[in-house]
Amino acid sequence: MEGRTETDFTATLRAHDFQVTCQRLAIYKALCSNDEKHPSVEAIYQEVKKRLPMISLGTVYKTLEKFYEVGLIQKVSPISDVARYEAKIGPHHHMVCLGCKSIQDADETVGKPKISVPEDSGFQVVSQQVVLHGYCPACKGNFTDSQS
Repeated sequence: MEGRTETDFTATLRAHDFQVTCQRLAIYKALCSNDEKHPSVEAIYQEVKKRLPMISLGTVYKTLEKFYEVGLIQKVSPISDVARYEAKIGPHHHMVCLGCKSIQDADETVGKPKISVPEDSGFQVVSQQVVLHGYCPACKGNFTDSQS
C-alpha cells in the first residue's frame, strides 16, 4: 500500500463508520498493487477473486465507490465508459492513450495548468485533474502509419 499504511487505511475507514473487513482490505491492496495501470473495477475484481473466490463484482464496485467517497482513492477520467481507479490521491495529471486506452501518470513538469476560476463565480474548487490525450509509444506508430 504505497503512500498509505494499513493503519492509515483502517483509521480512515473507521473514521467514516465503515467496518474493516478482509474484502475491503483485499480490494484496496489489489488496487495499490496495480495502481500504475489505473485498473478498472473488472481488473480489480479479477485480482481479488484469486484470493477471495466468493466475492462478487457488485461488492468490488460498491466498495470502490465508498473508498472514493471517503477520499481513499480517486477516479481517473477515462476516454471510455469504464471507470478507472488509483490509490494515488495527491495532485497529479494523466496521459491517456487514444489507441490502447492505457492511462499513465504525467510528469509534474508537463504543462502546469494555469486555470483560474473567476472570483465572482462563487465556485469552490475541491480538486483538479488535467488529462492529456494522445498516443503511447506502442500506438504512435500505428497512428502515424495509418495517416500516411
